[in-house]
Amino acid sequence: MTVIFSKVPPDCSHIKAVPAIATYDSNGNILPIYVRIDGERLKVYNAYISESTRKILTFKGEVMVQDIVKPIKLNYYVDDLVWCLVE
Repeated sequence: MTVIFSKVPPDCSHIKAVPAIATYDSNGNILPIYVRIDGERLKVYNAYISESTRKILTFKGEVMVQDIVKPIKLNYYVDDLVWCLVE
């Protein structure tokens, strides 16, 4: 059995892998709808792709935290199928 490790930059302190639920359509478009940060499930509002490369999609949107709307930035690593919070 072959094991494949992701090639990530050595300094990744600015990102944090997070579980997410996303929608996918028949054209391959993807949008995050929920994300779990520090154990709290948050709905993502007004998400859109702000940047994209062949391997990384960067989404911006908003989440509601204790009745306060906060901006959120998420990266989706296409090859690794991983969502990360960009801080």
